[in-house]
Amino acid sequence: MSFFSEINTVKAGLVFILILIIGIGVASYRNIDEVFKAAEWRTNSYNVLNTTEDILTQIVSAEEGQRSYLITGDESYLDLYEKSYNNVKLNLSNLKILLKDNKEQSKRLIQYDSLIAYRFKNLQLTIDVMKSSNMQKAAEIIKRKIGRTYMQKIYEMTAKIESDEYNLLQARDQLLIINVKNTFVTIIIGTLVSCIIFLTVFYILDREINERKKVEAAIRREMEFSDRLLNSSIDGIVAFDSECKYTLWNPGMETMTGISKSKALGKIAFEVLPFLKEIGEDKYFYETLKGNYVIAKDRWYSIPETEKEGYFEAYYSPILDINKKVVGGISILRDSTQRKFSLEALERTKEELERRVIERTAALSKVNEDLRNEIIERKKAEEQISSSLQEKVVLLREIHHRVKNNLQVISSLLNLQSSYIEDKKALEIFRESKDRIRSMALIHEKLYQSKDLNKIEFSEYVKSLINDLFSSYNVNTERITLKCDLEGISFEIDIAILCGLIINELVSNSFKHAFPAGQKGEIYVGLKQDQNKFILIVKDTGIGFPSNIDFRKTESLGLQLVNTLTEQLGGKIDLNKKGCTEFKIEFEA
Repeated sequence: MSFFSEINTVKAGLVFILILIIGIGVASYRNIDEVFKAAEWRTNSYNVLNTTEDILTQIVSAEEGQRSYLITGDESYLDLYEKSYNNVKLNLSNLKILLKDNKEQSKRLIQYDSLIAYRFKNLQLTIDVMKSSNMQKAAEIIKRKIGRTYMQKIYEMTAKIESDEYNLLQARDQLLIINVKNTFVTIIIGTLVSCIIFLTVFYILDREINERKKVEAAIRREMEFSDRLLNSSIDGIVAFDSECKYTLWNPGMETMTGISKSKALGKIAFEVLPFLKEIGEDKYFYETLKGNYVIAKDRWYSIPETEKEGYFEAYYSPILDINKKVVGGISILRDSTQRKFSLEALERTKEELERRVIERTAALSKVNEDLRNEIIERKKAEEQISSSLQEKVVLLREIHHRVKNNLQVISSLLNLQSSYIEDKKALEIFRESKDRIRSMALIHEKLYQSKDLNKIEFSEYVKSLINDLFSSYNVNTERITLKCDLEGISFEIDIAILCGLIINELVSNSFKHAFPAGQKGEIYVGLKQDQNKFILIVKDTGIGFPSNIDFRKTESLGLQLVNTLTEQLGGKIDLNKKGCTEFKIEFEA
């Protein structure tokens, strides 16, 4: 009985040990998971801090671009303003993503976003007023100092957001230490239990060892991540112990100070950087060692041996051991020289702008009075000019109307005269002459009807001209179709007459020769503008142009006239005989 009793006891012990090991494994997994979460939280907090600082920098840059434009009137400065404004919007979007799980910060971010929107609205209002040349209104906007009020509120809200993030960072640091401690305790317990049952439950021990390897790999990844974070940061990051000796000095700190890591580690901070005591920075070290979080901004530094100098801002945080005892501190330092100089330059620019606005306002008041008197005189002169111009417009319309009527009288006389002519060739000459006169009369008719007496809308003119040619030659539109591709181009009267006569001759030539014996086809007329030149195309799908005839040296009066008119346009003419008859005329605008 005792034998079986021992077996049952062993079984019970093994079951208990198995349950214990499973519990330890679950606890270890949860602790490790919390370690990774804490690391992600820390990264998120640093991103929030960097983003808020970048927003302030971009707002300052936008103000610089706006004020530079107000002073100089050079719109190239607005590129800096637009670029900074877009960067601020992008950073606000990123900040909303980073703070989406923090309800308190998200509420504060809504107010923060509103303040920034009002600030840019004020900047844009000043720019719009400047563009409208209303200097007095611009001066009034600047005097109200609304922008400075909003900017102060933005600084205060930024400080609140950063302060909360630092508090969260402290809490997450403490949580990370607790999770690491719990993980360590869990591993020790698991190791002890595994040693006790090593000979009887070897496979359980092997399982625990594998679990330990996973934990160690996670810790190594965390350490590697921390190293990459430190080495890739452009900000200077240092750590110091309770004696203010440096224990960490990252590459960003080497770049900022010009002092190598080997010369800083293990040495007291005030010996490595003597200026710290000169500017009273040592009190922040001691305040940090008391467990407080400290922010120092716009602190001047100068390192004669490396010739490095400028302004910096530092964020101090205490380092706690597992007993929550302060064992040192960590500080993130950022070079703020450019921002500091930008703010100072901005302030000087603002003062200069206010002075110039006052001077210009006084000068403009006198100029406005002079302009008011000049406007009165000009209105009188404009009334006289308008009356005279109206008389000339009426007279010019009457001239175009009479020219059109005279040309139509000539066309009618030719039409009457042609009724007495029996010779077909002579009759054809009379009809061609009548069509040419009609094309010129049509231009004067269009000008008489147009609001602009100097130019004619060419597409409407060409369509009317070709419709008249269809009627003159009695062409069946079902047999010969017309396709027009004319852009909305206007010509002066001289160019319109030349182009109209060219189209008249080429289309008439197609009616007479391209479609014999009732053949069907299409006539195409196109006009396009290519940069500083015009391209006029007249083609048909008829029987084709004779290959043995040179259109430049022909006895045809119509083609001779086309060549002459093209020369008067200062253009060039080409003929394409492949598959059709296409005349292409190019001339400069």
